Amino acid sequence: MQKFASFFVTRQVLLFVLLLSSICLLILSLTGMLQSGVLALLVFVGFTSAENAPYEPPSYRLKGDVVPSHYILEIVTDLDNFSYTGNVHIEMECKLPTDTIYLHSVNLNIHEKEVTFKRIIKEQQFEDLPLSGIDHDIKNEFLVIKLKEKLNPGTKYTLYIPFDGILSEGLAGYYRSSYLDRSTNTTKWLAVTQFESTDARRAFPCFDEPSMKAIFTIKMGHKQEFTSVSNMPLVQTIPFENKPGWVWDQFKDTVPMSTYLVAFMVSDFEFRESDHQSNNVVFRIWARKDAIGQVEFARTVGPKFLSYYEQYFDVGYPLPKQDMVAIPDFSAGAMENWGLITYRETALLYDERTTSRAFQHNIASVIAHELAHQWFGNLVTMFWWTDLWLNEGFATYVAGLGVHHEFPEWNSLDGVAVENLLTVYSLDALESSHPVSVPIGHPSEITQIFDHISYKKGAFLLRMMNLFLGEEVFRHGVSEYLKKHRYGNAAQDDLWASLTEQAHKANTLSAELSVKLIMDSWTVQTGYPVLSVVRDYQNGKATVSQHRFLAVKSKDEENKLNTCWWIPLTFSTPKLSNFSETRPKQWLSCNEKELSIDIQASSTEWVVFNNKFAGLYRVNYDKDNWNLLADVLNSPDYTKIDVLNRVQILSDALDLAWRGDLPYPLAFRLVSYLKHETEYLPWRAALNTLNNIDRMMRRTPKYGQFREYMRELLQPIYNKFSKMTQQPDTYEGIKHQSLILSWSCRFDIGDCVSQAKDLFRQWQLSPETNMIPKDLRSLVYCQGVKAGGEKAWEFIWQKYRASNVGTEQSQMLGALSCSREVWLINRYLEWSIDESSGIRRQDSSTVFGSVAHTDMGYYLAQRFFTRNIQRIYKYHGPKATRLGRYIASLAEQMIYNDELVELKRVTDENGDVLNDSKLAISQSLESVAVNIAWLQNNYETISKTLSL
Repeated sequence: MQKFASFFVTRQVLLFVLLLSSICLLILSLTGMLQSGVLALLVFVGFTSAENAPYEPPSYRLKGDVVPSHYILEIVTDLDNFSYTGNVHIEMECKLPTDTIYLHSVNLNIHEKEVTFKRIIKEQQFEDLPLSGIDHDIKNEFLVIKLKEKLNPGTKYTLYIPFDGILSEGLAGYYRSSYLDRSTNTTKWLAVTQFESTDARRAFPCFDEPSMKAIFTIKMGHKQEFTSVSNMPLVQTIPFENKPGWVWDQFKDTVPMSTYLVAFMVSDFEFRESDHQSNNVVFRIWARKDAIGQVEFARTVGPKFLSYYEQYFDVGYPLPKQDMVAIPDFSAGAMENWGLITYRETALLYDERTTSRAFQHNIASVIAHELAHQWFGNLVTMFWWTDLWLNEGFATYVAGLGVHHEFPEWNSLDGVAVENLLTVYSLDALESSHPVSVPIGHPSEITQIFDHISYKKGAFLLRMMNLFLGEEVFRHGVSEYLKKHRYGNAAQDDLWASLTEQAHKANTLSAELSVKLIMDSWTVQTGYPVLSVVRDYQNGKATVSQHRFLAVKSKDEENKLNTCWWIPLTFSTPKLSNFSETRPKQWLSCNEKELSIDIQASSTEWVVFNNKFAGLYRVNYDKDNWNLLADVLNSPDYTKIDVLNRVQILSDALDLAWRGDLPYPLAFRLVSYLKHETEYLPWRAALNTLNNIDRMMRRTPKYGQFREYMRELLQPIYNKFSKMTQQPDTYEGIKHQSLILSWSCRFDIGDCVSQAKDLFRQWQLSPETNMIPKDLRSLVYCQGVKAGGEKAWEFIWQKYRASNVGTEQSQMLGALSCSREVWLINRYLEWSIDESSGIRRQDSSTVFGSVAHTDMGYYLAQRFFTRNIQRIYKYHGPKATRLGRYIASLAEQMIYNDELVELKRVTDENGDVLNDSKLAISQSLESVAVNIAWLQNNYETISKTLSL
């Protein structure tokens, strides 16, 4: 039992939490959620840690009375019949007396009469133990093996299960994918796995929880015309006895790992091997043969990222090889299977002639992300999915470091921080958001938390820790954590302990502070704070206080905002320009309602808190300081404020105005400084937030006023970037031009639209020669389709069908949604859930989202979804959580109460197919309510402000 963490509560709140815990425990025990609820609550209040808390597992969790140590898995794949057969020997040790073994199995045909269970006497000597029966718990996805006698703790046993299964099209478990071989014009098939989070059980019977690590010996049978790959190197290929033309591939034993990281593939793919590396890791990139020429970028950067991480973590990569494979049909962006990483083609393959810089950056980031997982997630794995953020947040954060190390000229470290901040600011301002370390009950809840909170908020919090602890302390703490828990499982408290130990050694945290004390306030509660800064202009001081930032004010807001965070305080003034100093001089703790700080600034000098937005919090100043900031920003001295703080000022001002905490005239005065801003990131932040107003106004009678405001704001910067055929030299410059031209064409500024249409027509006249700059193709394609009617739509559609480059196809799918022809859009939506049309299942929800975000398409998408929700559900099968994306795409556009009523009706009436999307639905419904409240509170105000 651990000491209660004092950071969180006053004495009164402690009594409340204890009372609440008793009530929650009673409710949770009655509803079968005891394990996840109790553990989450106990961890929340600091009484115990999840990995050693005594509890009786709920019905959907493994009991832990037997633990696997070694799987011997044989799979025979028949791509002619889309089926496979297999068998698995599982060696296990009994931990607690039991006569029933629970393991996982879904949609597998178990050959029950051939199942055997034996006690291991010694090596190669066994004793058969009789079974009393075999059951299937369909609801909880268990295969239940019943024995006639109880097992003895400390004794080892082996379970043999033969089975067979279908290679489905559901993009989960062991499934099939296909592609068109352009040389023969025939369809080629492959079989590949996708197991995270709980789909290994769809491929073979197993103990499918992350803490159940074991060694895997894998043997793959297939026709000799194919090749198989798995987590480890191939040991030998031998003929398949009594099956001419077939072979067995035997792979080396794995290191101990979780089931969700097991992977194998049977295909006719080719590979390209990277140059020899000093760490002797064999690095190969696999793809269909028509796309093998697109692997060069990955072949080059992959080994560099791997080497960088070895140095950064001070822990060597533990496997002898690393394969990366581009899969034609793939649900996720990529999957970090140990030694065999699988990707969508758009996330791995790069074509220098057609792939845009934005896609190139994304490819580099995804590769870096997945390779970072080889340490965070694979080498050290969370005990349960509650701490998924330790995997995804770390991989996201460290990927930024890896990309910056290899491509410093991209300035992507700051860029990624801005993107993460803007995303978290939006999603985590909802009451229906969730903590980074989120209690997970039934496994059906897991997929829903693979979201921006786990990835981007987790990454931003790690950046925050790095900045307040210092780079060396952070690195050493992470390294010690990995070394201590390698090949095992850990919880966030284990990471906190390693970081605290290093911080105390280096004196970067005082003895009374710990990383746990600080960071639990950010990871186990939902949301983030806004720091209120009220200055005493006569005495040069400022009083700071905090409360939770919510997207919209509510009547009982004071009760809802009774939360607090340990906030690292940094600030800069004209005289104390300390923007590079991100180590806090003071903390605003939960023991203090407010804190007085000597800022040493005169009444005519501004102050900016949160240097380089090192902390995850907004800042709201008193009116006079906001005006001082507006004065300096609208002067030639605007660069005296760091570029990242200019980003935060713009974002905070517009979002504070959104909820009524700042007058819109003042917010727009701050935004007006952009007329002389030359950096990309402030423009990115401002337009991201102004886009929210655009969404609210677009379907209202007064949208014309906002259009004129945007035209006036954009015209000066458009003049700088207006020539589409003249691209900037730098990566950020290219992104900046693409952003400005996209917005300029949206508001019909200058000759933006006519340039785009001219470039599109030139391509139509010479279709074999595409002279459109690759970084502007999404924009030009969209404008061409919008203006060109059916002919332009068919032109892009045929180009999409003929393209061999996934990133180019992705751009074209987006452009096809720009049509103004109702019948074309309706047909496009129909095709999106008909894979025979040529649109892959993985792209279905993306097509829908692209349509829903257009002015006319929103109405068509809304009707299509309402009428076809059951078809959409069936189409996505095991990945029905994608329905949440459909709903979110619609909810973003909704601004009227009748739309909210209709959305509630649809979700209520279709609860049976939306069960796996509850979190997304909750957030979508709240988002619509936020939109409605904004329109009611601000529509007339915005109109008056824009008419001044």
